[in-house]
Amino acid sequence: MGTQVSLENYVSVWNLGNSICIQMALRAAIELDVFNIIAKSGPEAHLTSKEIVSAIPTTNPNAAAKNLERILKLLSVNSLLSTSLKPSLNDKTPQERAYGLTKNALCLVPNEDGVSITPTIMSGSEMYVIQSLYMLKHSVLEPESIPFYKSHGENFYEYMSQRPETFSLFNKLMRTTSYLYFDQKVLKVYRGFEEVKELMDVGGGDGSSLAKIVSMYPHIHGINFNLPSVIAQAPKYQGVKHVSGDMFDSIPKTQSILLKWVLHNWDNEHCKKILRNCWEALPETGKVIVVEYFMLPEELENTPETMLILTGDIIMMTFFDGKERTIAEIDNLAKCVGFIETKIVHVSHGTYVIEFLKKKH
Repeated sequence: MGTQVSLENYVSVWNLGNSICIQMALRAAIELDVFNIIAKSGPEAHLTSKEIVSAIPTTNPNAAAKNLERILKLLSVNSLLSTSLKPSLNDKTPQERAYGLTKNALCLVPNEDGVSITPTIMSGSEMYVIQSLYMLKHSVLEPESIPFYKSHGENFYEYMSQRPETFSLFNKLMRTTSYLYFDQKVLKVYRGFEEVKELMDVGGGDGSSLAKIVSMYPHIHGINFNLPSVIAQAPKYQGVKHVSGDMFDSIPKTQSILLKWVLHNWDNEHCKKILRNCWEALPETGKVIVVEYFMLPEELENTPETMLILTGDIIMMTFFDGKERTIAEIDNLAKCVGFIETKIVHVSHGTYVIEFLKKKH
């Protein structure tokens, strides 16, 4: 006799299949400014849907409050809003449900540095993302294809180059991620920059992360190396020199190299090409400093951190033919191109700083 399946099992899987409703309810609440409206009322404020709607432009406030109530209920059972009961001004309803911000919801409100996770939520729920993930099965049916390309007929970078507003939102996502993981974690834990005199950030965007490193370690001469199209729009930073080029062609000679959240974008062969060019650019005493936020654990656990890493891995496969890797996998890539020693610094959760050295120290 087969294993008995209960109704609870069906409900659990059904809820998982409906998870896009949670994602879109959260997106709608952000677009309606719900979390900021509650936050502006005070740290412990609880507002009814009617009170929230009074701050939202709408053609029909009464109907809007009823529809918003349904969105808020779904968010509340997913730990994004707390609930309480307030006396109602309506004789037919003695009490009304009011909603407040949980600790999770506070991540959606700008902090003292003006940072919130809303760009990440908004970017991850854009239509082009959903359309790309809809093609995920083709990564199995046609392993040589990339779902993003299958959906849009061009690669991610070509797509973004034609859509400045979408690209701007994606860059906000990248800055938010860098703030959460690099600024708040890596820079507070990793001390390897203390011995660096010259640091080239390869594929480092506009150079903002490198500028933060240089501001903390003024003795470092910073070089931001990226494609000409990126460098052309990069702002000036004190202590940072911008140099244009292509990391797949060659990398200029330098004393040390930073690869921050770069390798996960590429398949193994492209990663080897990048690392081989790094090896050739460095002196015998040089090192590559790899920063990866979502390293795959050797053992899978049912935790929010592991779920985020595995979700990121699916995104990499969908968008770039890249992947999140284990420590052993990324170490093997470095050894294949000639690096002799690997030093590992665990920062937090799946975030690591990995040093590749040309010779043993």
